[in-house]
Amino acid sequence: MLDKNDIQKLIEAQKEVFVTKEDLQEVKDDILEFKNEILTGQDQILKELKDLSQEKTVNDAQDKRQKKVLEIHNNALKSNKILSDEQAVEIDKLRVF
Repeated sequence: MLDKNDIQKLIEAQKEVFVTKEDLQEVKDDILEFKNEILTGQDQILKELKDLSQEKTVNDAQDKRQKKVLEIHNNALKSNKILSDEQAVEIDKLRVF
């Protein structure tokens, strides 16, 4: 019959073969740490995307206003014959507006 010391020796010998609660806890801790790192990274990416989206919206609005101003200027230059016909055709070819 096995006594308490024999059982303890068997347990110690099998620790390298079988997974223990401590091993599983270490894996769980590693997974939680990895999950936290991933979520933190995603939060940073989402914040940067939000900033870029807002910046793009502002830039698009500014570009639209600039194009409208240039269109008004060019139309005024054409109607008052300040631009030559060649210059007007060249501007129209660029299709900026």
